[in-house]
Amino acid sequence: MFKLSWTEAKSLRSQIVTLNNSSRIISRRGKHIKYLPYAFTEQGVAMLSSVLNSKRAIQVNIGIMRVFVNIRKLVSTNKGILNKLNLLEDDVQSHDKKIKTIFKIINKSPDTKLLSPGKPFSNKKAIRDIISSCEKHIYWVDKYFSRAGLDWLSESLNTGTVKDIRILMSSEKVDKKFLSLYKDLREELKNNGVKCELRVIIDNKLKADIHDRWIISENLCYNMPSTDTVARGQYSEVKRTANFPPFNEW
Repeated sequence: MFKLSWTEAKSLRSQIVTLNNSSRIISRRGKHIKYLPYAFTEQGVAMLSSVLNSKRAIQVNIGIMRVFVNIRKLVSTNKGILNKLNLLEDDVQSHDKKIKTIFKIINKSPDTKLLSPGKPFSNKKAIRDIISSCEKHIYWVDKYFSRAGLDWLSESLNTGTVKDIRILMSSEKVDKKFLSLYKDLREELKNNGVKCELRVIIDNKLKADIHDRWIISENLCYNMPSTDTVARGQYSEVKRTANFPPFNEW
């Protein structure tokens, strides 16, 4: 944040709301200005938007994230500019946790996919690609599992390599329509030699203890957003991990 000069302050002075002659003012060359105002640098605006918690401030943070992501794409082939951007990253690391989050997202590894509202096709393709890459079995843990998950299984499952599907979800998400669709999919998969089983969580304590969502296979494990989150196109991420959660006691 820095103080404006007299010339800058004059150019920003309101043409309608001005101090009258009876006010206590500082005068410079006949121009009545009560005090010199301050202005924010670009980094200052970013920090300020992190401190404020209003709806507009949140939108500003999202906008900043988009700008930095686009900058990263534009300079990915220019090593010199990229090095400068990395230096900027080092400079702002101590300023604010949200700024760190921006760079963390920019530098995501190939095993982490960022889903965003502007890419509905790519978001769903990311999930379909994971399903088609699974081998032997798919264990899908998602309290908010929905019809979208059934659609993606139907579209992308490799029935030649996957022979066992287990879905664990919350009982609140199961209604007659969902059950009907699930039974249709189960029958179709059975005809292709794939066993599909769905179980619901009815214990409230267990339900409260389960926070993460997973797709687990013989060869891979992904920490997932809920199927509803992907279907709605909300900001989220799909992250591959080597830490397979225990899922033996089905």
